[in-house]
Amino acid sequence: MSTTAVEAIRKTVLVDFTPAEAFDLFTARIASWWPVRTHSYGGDDVTSVVLEPRVGGRLYEVTDKGEQDWGSVLAWEPPHRLLLDWQIGEACGTEVEVTFEPEGPGARVVLEHRGFGESDPRERYAGGWDVVLAPFVESASKKD
Repeated sequence: MSTTAVEAIRKTVLVDFTPAEAFDLFTARIASWWPVRTHSYGGDDVTSVVLEPRVGGRLYEVTDKGEQDWGSVLAWEPPHRLLLDWQIGEACGTEVEVTFEPEGPGARVVLEHRGFGESDPRERYAGGWDVVLAPFVESASKKD
């Protein structure tokens, strides 16, 4: 049996925040920027998004009806790296890795979504990450 490797999605953004600030925004303050209206199960009914800060922690959305898992934390290395077991929609069983590196006075944030099979909707997810990362970049460009 032969398998064809499907190229990972890789997105790189530059932000004004330091790597530690960007990591904190991406993880502890994910609910403040994640576009739940377009990128969640519950849409407008989502009241929060939670990322539990530890290996084995959950990433999930909260609505008045309960919680819906999005994935779990496989690696937790603040402020440098986060690795998630992604369990959303047709991309179940893939991995999302986010790294945070110094870049001038700010940070380079690299998101890689990998592990797609031949029949997975890789291209749809590639465009979806652009939509998700836009409010993150906007939030990480506003120093309080």
